[in-house]
Amino acid sequence: DDRVETASTELIVLEEPLVKFANNYGTITGIAGDTEFLTCQAKHGRPVGKFIWKQVNPDGTEEKLETSEIAVSPEKKPGSGVFDAEETLQIELKPSDNEGKIICTYQQYGFQDD
Repeated sequence: DDRVETASTELIVLEEPLVKFANNYGTITGIAGDTEFLTCQAKHGRPVGKFIWKQVNPDGTEEKLETSEIAVSPEKKPGSGVFDAEETLQIELKPSDNEGKIICTYQQYGFQDD
């Protein structure tokens, strides 16, 4: 009588997304008091992460910015765990913002260097 035993392990492969601004590139020119909307996209990522927004002021100081909720598309292929995500930041332009920067980062968990 033959006896067969099997062992298995699950593979979870993480994918880094392409992160970019959807509607603005480079420089925003506006008048103090104007409202601008910046949309940051993370394309084809697994797992879903979160967006972190910050403003770097001309003097080098940084300020974390709050946004509305993240919008996540349905999975690219059902069961794949691969998603597109985007989040929009609303900012009112102030004279003190001149020559500052807005940075959008998409943070996923589970990569080896986390």
